[in-house]
Amino acid sequence: MPVPQMDGSCFGKPDKAEPSTEVAPTGPLTMPSFLQLSEIELHDKYAELTRLENERLAASKDPSADGQWARLEPDPVLDRYNNIHPWANRRVVLRVPEGINDYINASPVNLTSTSAKQSSLKAGIQDKYICMQGPKRQTVDHVWHMIWHELAEPYNSSPAVIIMLSPTHAPMPDDPSRIFEKCFPYYPLDENSEPLYINERSELGDDFKATVKFVSREPGIEGTAIEVRKLVMTVEGEDEEKPVFHYLYPNWPDFGALEEENVASILALMEITREQNGKGENPRIVHCSAGVGRTGTFVALEFLVGELQGGAWERWDESDHAGEDPIFQTVNQLREQRKTMVQAFEQYAFLYEVCRKIWEEKYHTPCVGGEHSHTIPPENRTKTDVCGTGPD
Repeated sequence: MPVPQMDGSCFGKPDKAEPSTEVAPTGPLTMPSFLQLSEIELHDKYAELTRLENERLAASKDPSADGQWARLEPDPVLDRYNNIHPWANRRVVLRVPEGINDYINASPVNLTSTSAKQSSLKAGIQDKYICMQGPKRQTVDHVWHMIWHELAEPYNSSPAVIIMLSPTHAPMPDDPSRIFEKCFPYYPLDENSEPLYINERSELGDDFKATVKFVSREPGIEGTAIEVRKLVMTVEGEDEEKPVFHYLYPNWPDFGALEEENVASILALMEITREQNGKGENPRIVHCSAGVGRTGTFVALEFLVGELQGGAWERWDESDHAGEDPIFQTVNQLREQRKTMVQAFEQYAFLYEVCRKIWEEKYHTPCVGGEHSHTIPPENRTKTDVCGTGPD
């Protein structure tokens, strides 16, 4: 299935950005060597990512370390899984009164292009996200408190955008007859839903009381299962209200990569959520169940597609970047900001497959190794995408 071609405007191009004055190189373009790696080489790369993360985890236990990789102890009430929580120095801090727990399992994530070509497209604008776990019943108030304070100030200047990459419930991996919660339904589902009243018991302080109401079901993407809801949030004592667009993408499987027929829909989801976000400096919230596997893959893929479509990888092996692997570097950069991002090898290999497919279609080059599906066949997948007691 052909993937949609994006001109880069959805990747944060400002209104006054000047077009590039660079002269396009002549001659055929060769696919960068990092997009031609074998499966064994990809496994080696993923093993290196694991080694680097283990080094950071070891440093977190060293009392003589500078604290950059300090870890929080799991919160049995607020954390969905006991092994997935933010770096202590890289987390969203709730704006609550002194003496009240300011913790939420969410991490600010920023990605900035270092390529001259892509930088001229973005003009220095970052890709900003807040990556969080799928809310629990006990964290609904915390999530909406964060949405009000962290997304788009002043509050009605640009809508808040939330991307949910997990269904609320799914079969247990080891027993499909049992259903477990992957994400509590923390938003009003439809026009028959009662409004959500946030912080009714004042757990986040007496001064924050909010209401979230359902407004409408918006058109989704034709031919996909994507659900789009428009919500509105108001806070007592505030004159402004915050429009919130909630995008639910339920079709990403627990254990690895998307099927080929779903790749176009996830790329389209990236585009429409960026356009809805309005301003490039506003972060979007992205979450799945644990907030690292599918969430990390979504963030990495969107950034990498922006690089590729902006021309950043043209004549890569003839440039100062020769020998570097921007996919590896992007995933490592994400893990430095939120532990375990792009959690499974299948998800990591998926990034290469999609980028290779987009390169082939953008530059009209033949498939590497002949015709192939660009996805890992189901029989070759392993159930490694597991967070604590449940999959991500």
